[in-house]
Amino acid sequence: MDRAYQEFLEEVLWRAKKEGAQYADCRLYPKTETEDIKVENGQITTLNSSFSQGFGVRVLKDGSWGFYASPIVRRNKIREVVERAIRSAEANALIQKEKIVLAPLSENWPKHKVVTYRSEYEKDPSKISVEQKLMLLASSDEAMRQTSKRVFWRIAEFSSQRTQKLFASTDGVFLDQTILETGASVQAYAKNNQGNDTQRRSYPNSHLYYAQGGYELIQRLNLAQNAGRIAQEAGQLLAAPRAPSGKRGAILLPEMLNLHGHETAHGFEADRVLGTEWTLAGGSFLSALLPRIGNFQFGSPHVNLTADSLSENGVGTFAYDDEGTSAQRIPLVKNGVWVGLLTSRETLPQLNEKTGREYFVHPSGAVRAAGYGSWPVIRMVNILLEPGDTDFDELKERVPDGTLMFGTNKSWSIDDVRRHFTFGTEIAWEKVQGKWELRKNAKYSGDNLNFWRNCQAVCSAKHFWLEGFGNCGKADPLQGIHTGHGSSPAYFTDVQVDSIA
Repeated sequence: MDRAYQEFLEEVLWRAKKEGAQYADCRLYPKTETEDIKVENGQITTLNSSFSQGFGVRVLKDGSWGFYASPIVRRNKIREVVERAIRSAEANALIQKEKIVLAPLSENWPKHKVVTYRSEYEKDPSKISVEQKLMLLASSDEAMRQTSKRVFWRIAEFSSQRTQKLFASTDGVFLDQTILETGASVQAYAKNNQGNDTQRRSYPNSHLYYAQGGYELIQRLNLAQNAGRIAQEAGQLLAAPRAPSGKRGAILLPEMLNLHGHETAHGFEADRVLGTEWTLAGGSFLSALLPRIGNFQFGSPHVNLTADSLSENGVGTFAYDDEGTSAQRIPLVKNGVWVGLLTSRETLPQLNEKTGREYFVHPSGAVRAAGYGSWPVIRMVNILLEPGDTDFDELKERVPDGTLMFGTNKSWSIDDVRRHFTFGTEIAWEKVQGKWELRKNAKYSGDNLNFWRNCQAVCSAKHFWLEGFGNCGKADPLQGIHTGHGSSPAYFTDVQVDSIA
């Protein structure tokens, strides 16, 4: 860590303690650089690069939180920012009914220790010329144009973000982390001659795909080759039959299952379980079941859900979270049994009080903020459905006729306690007389408990796919953040399937 920045952080903490803070931390962002490029129908529609910096101070005084931030990284701003944070804590203390208690860190921090973390990469995207990136997107666009005359809207985009984040707290923690993420995607929209049917295909998924690493990750996507494939599929979907209706078996590919896991995992965020966070994703049906954690049957024995902030290339990967808790693997569901939550230092004592026992030992390292000016909240890291031992080709062979296989997600809806859902997909296949035939406008719906309890198989690690979602929203004011999700294809029975009107 640069000595000048370390002294800056030390002064923030000294002043916060002088003003009466029981605890304080500071997140200093010396530099955040982003680049976004988009080509639509052969035209450049986005060509943007940006730079930002700033620092945010969080204090705990009189059992209440206070926060303030500034985009001006100068030492003469420290006093103002700290005092504003202190005043907000004092104001909150007037109306707060219960004082906040923080669980201790899971490790003792040695004096003068500074942890450094850097994303590993082979090719720095900032060293790749804009012309070269545009050539990649233009070639992908051209591949879609040449493949299908039915395609009327073509999108190819690239994005990268590098963030240096320094952290210090009155617990003695000092962190210097630089995270590099790159992303890309292509989309093809096709319509029939009558103009009353439009189909979309996307790659790698229906949102901008992100991974932690460099430009080499984009090259491995083979964007232009897959752009031609999805354009062809978009045209083929126009002539495909609609998906059938009724209850049957369903195979979910990672392109769909990862999003289902994402929407499910919102219900494993401790603040939602405690009822203190309802923005956007609502609460959690697990709230009423909290005393039964550790023995409640959430899914079948094939279901193992893990919150992992150590996965290679995961956008939820780091060394320490935004309150100084180390990265780790936390089981959420083990052999079908609900065993864990995404937690913070603040929620740990509250959870143990609600469960009536000291069930939670240490925080899960899941607190992150969207930037220096955002309040740190519990966020998903890399949420993984752990691989099983089933071979994907064997699974497709053994499931009965009538089974529907769901691909890339297109739409989603889930209730405000994360239980009842409906998901639609861009593409699906139905098994008919042993062969997989294309189907369009497929959707499936149900109850999350029945759904996960009816998981009959999860495919092996050979078929596992980890991806990054670029904009998971939470909190008020709204924060968008990148979250990681990984799974292998999985087979579920007794699933209600239908066709989107």
